[in-house]
Amino acid sequence: MSYNIDFGEYFLFDELTGHLKALANSYPQLATLESLGKSWRQRDIWCMTITNSATGAHDTKPAFYIDAHIHAEEVTTSHTALYTIWYLLTNYGTDTEVTWLLDNTTFYVIPRLNPDGAEISLTTGHHWCGNGRYLPGEEQTKGLCQQDINGDGLIVQMRIKDEAGEWKISKDDPRLMIQRQPGEVGDGPYYRLYREGLIKGDWDGVNFEIERPRDGNLNRNFPAGWWSEKRQYGAGDLPLSESEALASANFILSHPNIAGMQCYHTHGGLHLRPSLIAPDSTLPRADLALIKRIGAMGQALTGYPVISVYEEFTVDPDNPRTGSLMQWSYDELGIITFSTELWNPELAAGLQDPAKYQIRARSTEDEIKLLKYNDEHLGGKGFVDWQPFEHPQLGHIDIGGWTHMYTFRNPPPASMSATEKARNFLRDTIHTNCLFTLKHAACTPLIQIESLRAESLGANLYKLTAVIANVGFLPTNTTERAIKYGTAGSVKTDLQLADGIELIMGLQSQDLGHLAGRNERVATWSPWMPDWHHPKGKAEWLVRADPGSEITITAGAQRAGWKQATVTLK
Repeated sequence: MSYNIDFGEYFLFDELTGHLKALANSYPQLATLESLGKSWRQRDIWCMTITNSATGAHDTKPAFYIDAHIHAEEVTTSHTALYTIWYLLTNYGTDTEVTWLLDNTTFYVIPRLNPDGAEISLTTGHHWCGNGRYLPGEEQTKGLCQQDINGDGLIVQMRIKDEAGEWKISKDDPRLMIQRQPGEVGDGPYYRLYREGLIKGDWDGVNFEIERPRDGNLNRNFPAGWWSEKRQYGAGDLPLSESEALASANFILSHPNIAGMQCYHTHGGLHLRPSLIAPDSTLPRADLALIKRIGAMGQALTGYPVISVYEEFTVDPDNPRTGSLMQWSYDELGIITFSTELWNPELAAGLQDPAKYQIRARSTEDEIKLLKYNDEHLGGKGFVDWQPFEHPQLGHIDIGGWTHMYTFRNPPPASMSATEKARNFLRDTIHTNCLFTLKHAACTPLIQIESLRAESLGANLYKLTAVIANVGFLPTNTTERAIKYGTAGSVKTDLQLADGIELIMGLQSQDLGHLAGRNERVATWSPWMPDWHHPKGKAEWLVRADPGSEITITAGAQRAGWKQATVTLK
C-alpha cells in the first residue's frame, strides 16, 4: 500500500496528525506511532519509530534521532521531518539505501516538538510565539507589543517620521528603507522602524520600551550549560521545566541506541555543528574530523556550508547560546549532531554574497534583488506596500514591509508561489536535507557476529570462539567525547547457558572494549600515521555439553546494535 502526501502546503496540527496516523496504518511492519506526552496546551508530541520489525526490534539496532519544529515559526522543519518519514516508508523495498537502513537501523522522528507554538504561527500573523504558553496578545505586557492593528491578517512594520530616525526611503525603490549614513543631514525625511503594534501600559508620549516576549525558547531549556532567564532569554524556570523539552530528553535517555542526531531549524541555509560554547581547538581531534567528514556529505547534497556554532554563528562569543539540545547531545552525551538551518532566501533571490549567517544587515543592492525575487516568484505577496494609517497612540504612520513568515523564515508554499521555480523551493529544501539525514544515519557503527565456531576437544568438552566485528563507519563509541563521559557502552558478548551445559573456562559475559569503524582508515597504512585500531574482537569459552546441544551467544553495544548466533555442538 502506498500513501501519498501533497508537500506543497504546510499542515496544521490535526492535518499533521492525520498524515502520521495514516502512514503508521499503511506500513504497520515498518512504522509505529506513539505520543511522548502532552504539550502545554495538551497536544500530543508525536514520535514515529521506523524500522523493519522482521529484522529485529527497534531497540536492538543502532538508531538515528530526528526532531523538528522546536521553534514556533519554523514550519519547514516539520515538513522536512514528515517528508523523511514518508520517504523511508514509501521507498522501502525499491531503494537500496532505504531498504538497508530499515533492515539494519532504526529511525526515531519527532516532527513537531512544539505543537502549540506551531499552531499559533500557522494561524496568526504573530512572529513571537515561543512554546505557546501565551496566546497572541499575552506574550508582552508593556511597551510596544506586536499586533495586527490594521486588520489585514499580517504583522509587518511601522515607519514613523522622526528627525532623529535611522532610516530613509530609498531612491532606487520607494518600498525600501535604507540606513541613514553616519554624517548624513538634510536628505530626509527620516524615520524610525518598529514592529507593527500598540503600546501597553503607561506611556509618557515620548519614549516606549520594547519588552521581550515572556514565552520561552525550548532550545534553551536543556540541561547542558543551562543559564537562567537573566542571562539567557527563553531558558525557562529550570532545566527541562518545559514539558516538550522534557519529553525529548526523556526519550533520548531511554533510548541509548541513538547513534546520531539531526535537529531541524530555519533559516540561513546552514548545517550547524558543535561546539556551541567552545572553539574547535577544544574538541577532540578525532571527533572534529568525523563531524567535518560527515558534514561534507551534507554540503555536497544541499549546498549548505557546515559551520561551527561558536566560531561562526555566535554574535558575541562572550555570551554563547547555552542550554540547547545540540549542546547537550554532543558535549555531554557524545552523539554527533547537526542542527540544520533550512532555507536561504537570499540564495533563492540570486544573491552571490548572502548575509553573513544573519549577523549583518543587508545592503540596498541585496534588498533590491530580494524585491525582484518577491515580484517575480511570489507575485508580490512577500512584501506589503507602505500604506498610511492613523495610529491611536502614535498618530500618522505608514504600515508595510516584508511579511517574513513565508519569505525569510520559510520557503513559500505552492499557494503563494507565482512560478514553478518558487514552487520548487519548498520541495527541493525538504528533499535534499532528507537525503543528508539518510547518509548520516548510514554512518552508524554496526555489530555483526562474523563467526561462531565450536571445536570438539573430546570428553564432551568444546572450545567456543566468536569473532565480533564492527562493519560500520563510526567506532562503536561513536565519539571520543562519549568515551570521556562514559555514555556509549562498550562491546559485550554473553553466553546463554541452557540446562545441561556447564561453563568450564572463560567469563560468561565478556567485555571487548570498543571496536573501530572504517572512519580512521582514510589512507593506506604508513608508519607516520596514527595507529589503526581494531574493528574486530574475539571471545572464547570452554564448555562441557552433550553433542547435539545448541549454544547461543549475544553480542553488541548500545550504539551499534545487538545480534545473536547459535552453534550446534558436533
